[in-house]
Amino acid sequence: MKEYRDPLGRPIRRLYLRLDVLDKRCEGVIREFMERRSGGYRLPIPTNELVRLIEERAAKFDHYAKLPPGIHGQTSLYYDRRPKVKISDRLYGAASDHLERTTLTHEFGHVWLHAPLWLEAGKLRAGTAGPVWTCNREALIEAPQRDWMEYQAGWVSGALLMPATALRAWAAELATHLNAQLPFLVLSKAGGQLIYRVAERCDVSQLAARIRLLKLGLLIEEQ
Repeated sequence: MKEYRDPLGRPIRRLYLRLDVLDKRCEGVIREFMERRSGGYRLPIPTNELVRLIEERAAKFDHYAKLPPGIHGQTSLYYDRRPKVKISDRLYGAASDHLERTTLTHEFGHVWLHAPLWLEAGKLRAGTAGPVWTCNREALIEAPQRDWMEYQAGWVSGALLMPATALRAWAAELATHLNAQLPFLVLSKAGGQLIYRVAERCDVSQLAARIRLLKLGLLIEEQ
């Protein structure tokens, strides 16, 4: 782990984690939680367990918040207390809970990784009333790496719902079954089957599965 100054000027130390290390930490935190409170780890992770995961660490959690259009989730960070999390009420009543699930895990990334950095900085500051930073999860595929807090929260979302260990094992099984070589092309038969398998087994959208598999290098774009 290394420390850098925040490129956006936030008064906290920048947390740098190699992505493979972050994957392992994500698998560890969700496995520990589910074995302790949920009767054991399993995939897909039930949505209500994702809610409980946030509730355990946040000061307040509003599951049906009135947020501005285009904002799916919001985490308010403080110098002197645990964060508050809001999930937009617009996410409910949809045909699937995929967007809810990715939003919950995104906000957990802020609660888990970033809230402690603000508490740490707050020990050196006075005048701590009110939130000092608010992170909004918008209707975007992913944040730029320069906005490292949002990028890390997005990575946490994928890593919790679609653990790298399981995805690599499923990809290897499929490669053996189809006598194909990894990484698969996105538009190939093998690539399509792997995306479908991950989406079904992890209860995520095929778009989310595709993005995660590309990030892990198990899929590649067409040449």
